[in-house]
Amino acid sequence: MTRGFSVIFFGVLVWFCERTKAADNPNIFLIVADDLGWNDVGFHGGNQIPTPNIDALAYNGIILNSHYVQSTCTSSRSALFTGKYSFRLGMQGDSIKAAEKRALPEGKLMPQYFKDLGYETHLVGKWHLGASKWNETPAARGFDHHFGFFNEFISYYDYLSTWRYNDKDFTGFDLRRDGEPAFDEVGKYSTDVFTDHAVKTIENNDVNKALFMTIAYNAAHAANEGKPLEAPQETINNFKHIADSNRRTYAAMISKLDDGIGALVEALDKKGMLPNSVIVFISDNGAPTVGLSRNWGSNYPLRGIKDTLFEGGVRGAAFIWSPLLVQSARVSTDLVHITDWLPTLYSAANGDIGAVDPDLDGIDQWSSLVYDLPSPRNDILINIDEKTRNAALRFYNWKLIVGTSQNGTYNEYYGDTVLDNIEEPSYNTSAIYESPAGRAIRKVNYTPLTEPEYEGLRATSTLKCLPPKAKKNPCDPASGAVCLYDIPSDACEENDLAKYFPSVVRRMKRALVDYRQGLVPQADQEIDIENADPKLFKYTWNPWVDCSDSTCPSPNIG
Repeated sequence: MTRGFSVIFFGVLVWFCERTKAADNPNIFLIVADDLGWNDVGFHGGNQIPTPNIDALAYNGIILNSHYVQSTCTSSRSALFTGKYSFRLGMQGDSIKAAEKRALPEGKLMPQYFKDLGYETHLVGKWHLGASKWNETPAARGFDHHFGFFNEFISYYDYLSTWRYNDKDFTGFDLRRDGEPAFDEVGKYSTDVFTDHAVKTIENNDVNKALFMTIAYNAAHAANEGKPLEAPQETINNFKHIADSNRRTYAAMISKLDDGIGALVEALDKKGMLPNSVIVFISDNGAPTVGLSRNWGSNYPLRGIKDTLFEGGVRGAAFIWSPLLVQSARVSTDLVHITDWLPTLYSAANGDIGAVDPDLDGIDQWSSLVYDLPSPRNDILINIDEKTRNAALRFYNWKLIVGTSQNGTYNEYYGDTVLDNIEEPSYNTSAIYESPAGRAIRKVNYTPLTEPEYEGLRATSTLKCLPPKAKKNPCDPASGAVCLYDIPSDACEENDLAKYFPSVVRRMKRALVDYRQGLVPQADQEIDIENADPKLFKYTWNPWVDCSDSTCPSPNIG
């Protein structure tokens, strides 16, 4: 054997061993943005808010253009961690409020599956699945460590959360490090704080132990009344092209989120973990452009906002990136639901899918994603809410909507209201290529994308409404009508086809009736503010059932 051939053979052997190692126990990173608008990431066509790190990962991975979530925070997180439709859990309605005695029902959650595979499990950021008792908090539900907050929202610098009950405000601190209040973080910007904690966890990780981490940012959920949106002023100053001051701050919040994701990818690269990692990015629901918890996000051109079952509320920005994906750098229009991530990521971690709860609604899509095979999913039950009598279903290309939420107040188009009369900057593909994520990706991608290829993928993933002269037939379910849309050709839900395809309507209504048999009714929203009052716990939001005052510490339940 010649010396030259030996060198080549050794190089191939090293490459093969690295690839074999990469297929064993990959590190899993699940990034959840909060109330992010469809149009507020560059890869969907928006120029107003540059997101170079997010875009770099999306283009070099798989953009999931038909990724569906629930329409509110708690219901989406319930579906994510259980792999079950939220209506099977009684979590299909309003999100959990502070001081409310309601929590995710007992059952095995995603982090517990990964613990079974030997992973170290971390939750950074938002929980929002119940915290009236310590055994409802992350440490009792499968996470080895939690650094974050229990309730729906916090302010971005002082970590306070204010709720109004009986015409009185109740304010408490809500940031914890493994159960203990993290007062030392006050004054630091929360997006940076969560990123820094995740980065330090990566830096300190034992490379012989696989890592499962959910980073659930509070960006860009609105915080307390009076200062719902917050970001560093130097970042806000980068968006002087945006006239509306609230939208300008929102843009800065998304920019900081993007910076954080770039820092995470850099940390993985420096630690040598990037070639053996899977990164999933999702939004928990659409942006509330107007109305309750308004954050000035844009779901353009989609109809509806958060807490509606139109596309703007339930079609979330999402992608997956990993060197383990054989067929990447593409836009997928296959149906994917938030429940799919439990079995899909478990399969990616080489778990025996037969060990997963057979009653899951989620479908293992790992092979379909890796090899660009046809998706095994052809329908999605978007939601059934027995209180509002609102339901929606995707079946192949069709979408059926019955009933409405909030009396139909937010069933129209709002995303363009924050985009009017603004001279947007041009799309900067060089910034994507040279972003921290872009640079790190090129080290593990043997055929890195070029800037023109970015533009091609972006054009494919950008949704367009029907042409102005196209036939349109408006439908508003608030009037009692049943609305039917052909979503691949009518993503903006402008042309109701119910009267033209009555057999499709009948079939889908029967499917809703069948699904309805498995519905678990929503529990009453019992607000126990007398016992949960933060002043009883040194002005922190604290589990209060079986606790009477601040002497009730976090038990060792990890």
